[in-house]
Amino acid sequence: MKSFSLKGRANKAILAGLAIGTGGFVMAACGSSGSTASATTATTAAPAPTVVHQYMTILTGGMIKSPGNPIYAPGNLTVPKNSIVDLTITSYDDGAAPLTTGYTQYANAKGLIGGTETIGGTPAASVPNANIAHTFTIPQLGVNMPIPAATADVTGQPKNTVVVEAQFKVTKAGTYVWHCFAPCGSGSDGMSGVMATSGQMMGNLVVE
Repeated sequence: MKSFSLKGRANKAILAGLAIGTGGFVMAACGSSGSTASATTATTAAPAPTVVHQYMTILTGGMIKSPGNPIYAPGNLTVPKNSIVDLTITSYDDGAAPLTTGYTQYANAKGLIGGTETIGGTPAASVPNANIAHTFTIPQLGVNMPIPAATADVTGQPKNTVVVEAQFKVTKAGTYVWHCFAPCGSGSDGMSGVMATSGQMMGNLVVE
């Protein structure tokens, strides 16, 4: 009887050990499965847009031997898509051409990074209409940079250039037409001549 009792106890101990070991295996397997399910996949951040510097100069009609006919030079720009265009416009034109009814909203900077442009390094959200000489406006992109008149000396020649700089983003390829909406051309309304001539007071921004 004692021998039977000892064997019974031994068998129970073995069975208990097996049960614990099996349970531990099952728990370990479940833990492993949960760990795999909770694993995350790393993502790659999108590259920052490239900043592309572009430069334009507004020349007076006298400078190009065509009095009364200022132009932007160059008249066309080409930039890559998904880029930030940093545009610097240097103007020699001291003649104001206030915006007419229907165009006065173009005295305000629009569609620009930070909401402003800089004039001589000073941030500006607008230019007084009486002092507007030109605009650089891309209607399709909602971009507008008002350009003030330069100051003239006693001989009527520009004393100081005006330097206007701003940034705007382009994302999609295409050809976008820019305009000057200040009436600085010929005709009774100032909107003819250079105003309607591509490469002068209007042109293309080509995004490739």
